[in-house]
Amino acid sequence: MRFSLCGKLCILSLWIVSNLLSIHKVSAALSCSITTAAACTSPSTIVLRMSAATNAHSELASQSTAGYASNVVCCGGLTGISNSCSGTFAVAAKLSAVTNAHIEQNTLSAYTNNACLSVPSGTVTIGYQNTNCTGFDTTLASMTNTTNSTIGSPASYTIKICGTLGATTQSLTFSISDNSVGFGPLSSGAARFATGDTLGSATEVEAHQLSVSTNAASGYSITVQGATLTASPYTITAIGGTNTASSAGSEQFGLRMSASGGVGTVVSPYAAAGFAYAGGVSTPSQVGSATSGTGVATVYSVRYVANVAATTEPGSYNSSLVYVATANF
Repeated sequence: MRFSLCGKLCILSLWIVSNLLSIHKVSAALSCSITTAAACTSPSTIVLRMSAATNAHSELASQSTAGYASNVVCCGGLTGISNSCSGTFAVAAKLSAVTNAHIEQNTLSAYTNNACLSVPSGTVTIGYQNTNCTGFDTTLASMTNTTNSTIGSPASYTIKICGTLGATTQSLTFSISDNSVGFGPLSSGAARFATGDTLGSATEVEAHQLSVSTNAASGYSITVQGATLTASPYTITAIGGTNTASSAGSEQFGLRMSASGGVGTVVSPYAAAGFAYAGGVSTPSQVGSATSGTGVATVYSVRYVANVAATTEPGSYNSSLVYVATANF
């Protein structure tokens, strides 16, 4: 049986118009402690290293002197925090040398070796106060003088090195390359694959692309939702939640994806060579995700298949699918 009308898959959604930008502000608190170099692991970072817990010399985090490994200033509280002196950063202290050094406050200019704290977004502030760090998130360490100073744990000396984080702006950007794709005429003799010009193809091709990026610490998820191909009251059977090869002559509607760039991945059952479709009118099905946010876009290539049986009722079959990208703010 050859259909006189086209099977057309229309992807039209309030969520997928051309570009979606979601912005969310997150407050994070800086947390610092004196610990060992081995115990200061990601997502925390070593700001500087000390020769002892009090009356100590300092060295930069990039150094590896064995005697400085038992007392390091370790700071965390935000994914992506680092000791880089570039981007959005603040100088915690200036050192007289890269190791075996005295320190001075960051407003002075006698020393040129900076111990820094940087954040991927938002702000980071370092200040110095006597007695306590009221108004800041945490105390990094303490010092004997404003310059030419030894260093110690937060409780060692009156002058405190204080730090705080400002609000972090997290965002999600989501776009689709083509909102309407189609299969063209459907036949029980061969599979059809959707194309952006809606004419369809006899060979498997990319129909369109989704592009997703976020700097949200815990990444994002992508779902698809909507009915299978329908010419009311008739439907073409969706493949379901098992990845399945295309089979001409059997009713099938499904999709598969591949991902490139960024840290996003396609999730089962849409990641293999076959096709699947487990969504419904009120049932979303997850198709992609990222467990972290780097701000680099992942591009998802989407391919659709339609097969009909000799007994499938003729008609103009359509579907509206809704893709939703949700950041894990």
